[in-house]
Amino acid sequence: MGPLRSAGVRRAAAVMATSVAVALSPLPAAANPQGAPSLSADGQWTSGEYVEAIFAVHNGAITLPRLGNPKTQAYFDRLIDRRNIESLMASPLAQAEKRRQILTILSATGEFRGRYGYAVALGDDVQNELTQIQIFRLYLIDRLAALDLSDASAGKCCSSAIATTLQGTLDTLAEAPAFTSDQLIALAQALARHYPMIRTHLSAEDHMAIRGRLERMTRAESDPGLKTAFAAALAAARSGN
Repeated sequence: MGPLRSAGVRRAAAVMATSVAVALSPLPAAANPQGAPSLSADGQWTSGEYVEAIFAVHNGAITLPRLGNPKTQAYFDRLIDRRNIESLMASPLAQAEKRRQILTILSATGEFRGRYGYAVALGDDVQNELTQIQIFRLYLIDRLAALDLSDASAGKCCSSAIATTLQGTLDTLAEAPAFTSDQLIALAQALARHYPMIRTHLSAEDHMAIRGRLERMTRAESDPGLKTAFAAALAAARSGN
C-alpha cells in the first residue's frame, strides 16, 4: 500500500472513529434493535429509524446500504430521502424538538459518512454513496440553519455541527483521485447551493477557514468543470462579506 493510500486510510479511520463516537454516545440504548431490523424500506423515516439504521449496520443485521444492491438500495434511498426532513420541518413540533431530531439525523448520517469513507479508502467502490450522503448532509445543515437558533447554547452546538460537516465536505472535495469529476462537481454545486443559509450560523472564524480553503482549492484546480464548481462555491462563501 503506497503512502497516499495509507494516508487516506488513516484519515478515513480517524473520521470514522470520530463519527462513531459522536453518533453513538448520545443515543439511547433502547434504540439498539438487537437482531433483525424493523426498518421500513418504503415509508418515511423519523430520527428513530436513522438511529436504528446505525445499530442495524453496526450489529451486522444489514450490510452497509449500497446503490444498485437489491437487498439494501431501499435503505440507502431512505437514508437520503428529503421527505423525511420536510415532513419534520412542516410538523407542529416545537423548534427545539425539530432541532434535536435534525441533530440526531446529522449524527447518524455522520456515522454512515465515516463508514463509506473508510470503505473508499480501502478500495471499495462506494464513492457515489459517499457523495450522495454528503450532499444530503449539506441539505440537513441548511434545514438546521433555517430553525430558530437564538438560544445561545443551542446555537453554539448547531454551529459546531455545521462547521464540522462543511470541513468534511471540503476534505472529500480535496480527494480528487478517489472520485470522478462528476461526483465532485455535484458535491461542490450542493455546497454552493446551501452555503448562503448555512453561513448565517457559522462563526466568523469557521467561515474564514472554509472560505480560505475554497480559495486555495479553486486556484489549484486544473479540471475546468470542477474549477467552475469550486468558483461557484467560493462566490457563495464570499457573498454578503
